[in-house]
Amino acid sequence: MMSRAEPQSHLVSEGNIRFDVPPEGVFVDEDVRIRLSGLAPHQKVRIHATTEDDENRRWSSEAQFRADANGQVDLGAQESTGGTYKGVVPMGLFWSMHLARDSEGARARARAMFAKKDSMPHSVMLEAEIDRSAIVSARIERLFRARGTVLRDLSLNAENRFETVADAKPGPMNGHVGRLFLPPRANRTDPRLPVVVVLSGSGGGFDVDKAAVLSRHGFATLALAYFGVPPLPAWLHRVRLEYMGTALAWLTAQPEIDAKRIGVLGVSRGAELALLAAARFPALRAVVAYAPSSVAWDSGGRDKKTNGSVPAWLWQGLPIESAPLPVRGFMWRSAFPVVAMRRPVMFRNLFLAGLRNSEAVEQAAIPVERIKGPMLLISGGDDHVWPAAEMAEAIIVRLRKSGFAHAVEHLHYPSAGHSLRYPHLPTTARSSRHEHLRGARLSFGGNPRADAEAQEDSWRRTIAFLKKQL
Repeated sequence: MMSRAEPQSHLVSEGNIRFDVPPEGVFVDEDVRIRLSGLAPHQKVRIHATTEDDENRRWSSEAQFRADANGQVDLGAQESTGGTYKGVVPMGLFWSMHLARDSEGARARARAMFAKKDSMPHSVMLEAEIDRSAIVSARIERLFRARGTVLRDLSLNAENRFETVADAKPGPMNGHVGRLFLPPRANRTDPRLPVVVVLSGSGGGFDVDKAAVLSRHGFATLALAYFGVPPLPAWLHRVRLEYMGTALAWLTAQPEIDAKRIGVLGVSRGAELALLAAARFPALRAVVAYAPSSVAWDSGGRDKKTNGSVPAWLWQGLPIESAPLPVRGFMWRSAFPVVAMRRPVMFRNLFLAGLRNSEAVEQAAIPVERIKGPMLLISGGDDHVWPAAEMAEAIIVRLRKSGFAHAVEHLHYPSAGHSLRYPHLPTTARSSRHEHLRGARLSFGGNPRADAEAQEDSWRRTIAFLKKQL
């Protein structure tokens, strides 16, 4: 469990009723202790929480409580009897937030997941209601990076070399391809820092927020795009693995970075890239792979000139051996449930079909035995995007056969889905529109509570793993 921010009396109260919440900003991956006092003994009260994401969409949650004999409600110790979650769940108001009704139009047009595009703080407003009348409110500021964190952006020039951008700002990336977070000097115990390269999944672009949150635990972190940002490929195809080598060279040239303590964290297709890169670049000494793949997959696209499959990855100008995806047959079989019944697409079945091509899978297997350090694999048992749990186990089998010298651990969460992030963001989105699916929705699998629990546990263990190995 993350560290707990202790409450103090803060903000507006009516009469003797008051919220006790942290008076200072708290990190988004911290548990927040929320208390309400001054109620009548055993009085019923409903607590609402609202916030906005980086697309200005409103998210909200609520929970119903009965005060104890002293007229107090402690969300960390008392049961919610109704609302968006039930039971004793200290952070339930945060992960159970839903996209509000007045954002339905935005829900239809965009991704349904909570959007966080930078490392700026955001606020959660709390309101207590008795008999449908609001009686008291409070605000909690949630932080994504430590104050005093140094930012350093990088761009890609015409020669495909990285250049440091002067005057990096904490807002939008402005056409850059990476952002380095350096923890405040006061928080550093070593003159040179371990660093973690953070790779996003099939949505492309950056996981800037994840890199920022990870950096507050004492790591330098580099949020690195590999497609979806100019001048990189617009979609996941023909990504050069040498690009990762160029990024590592830039990192090691930074005076604050310890070149002997570099790790990589990727999710989904980013985990695939993390494993492919670590098998080729010995500078990567530790790998965290959320929803990993055991093989290199092709892009799923077709070359209009040759009608052949388009490679996702290149090495020294040539396609990396990859397992083909039988997209046409899959889309034909999916057409009725997607179009007629409006069900989201479960791509898991597409990748399972690809894995049945045993000859191609054998040739496309990622040579994970070449990796020069330990690995942490993380999977959900109800992943609808691809069979991450099965592929994680295939990685472990391959490593055992090769006599792999480093530690490997597989964190498996049977009821969780594909979309595992850091803790305490809304987990209620079960599907989302994807720009490359022509308006169809992509199913994630899992359920909100299982995903929330998996995110908290896996994040805590990821930080412990990186601190131990780097």
